[in-house]
Amino acid sequence: MQHTLAYGNFINEIHERNKMSIPILAASALSFLTLIAHIFGGYPEIMVPVLASELTPYLKAIMVVIWDAVTVIITINSLALLYAAIKPQHRSVLVTLVSAQYLLWGGLFVYYGLTMLGSLWPMPQWIAFFLIPALAIFGLWLDKKRTK
Repeated sequence: MQHTLAYGNFINEIHERNKMSIPILAASALSFLTLIAHIFGGYPEIMVPVLASELTPYLKAIMVVIWDAVTVIITINSLALLYAAIKPQHRSVLVTLVSAQYLLWGGLFVYYGLTMLGSLWPMPQWIAFFLIPALAIFGLWLDKKRTK
């Protein structure tokens, strides 16, 4: 118990000294890890077969645009969470926007996993897209708790 209290005091001290949010920083790190998985894991698994398929060049181009747009959005979200973790000025709005987007993405993975694949496990991305907002929102909750 004493160790847990010391750790909690350490986190509170970092937060108070720097106004940095450790849970939001963790959410940003997980978002960056998701980006890396998307680029280096998802592209070979999804886009390489799509590009090698018999789809028309137009449909292949659309798929590349969609894939790259998701890459850009995850990059922006990761950077937004990093900024929110470090700078409290716009923390609430950034966390809210990124969390709403990731929660909706997670919902899409759950819905299509269940309705089209009969299981959540072929597309486990929903886990990251629910965990990232949970960490970020927890960070906002800690901010509100500390300011009371």
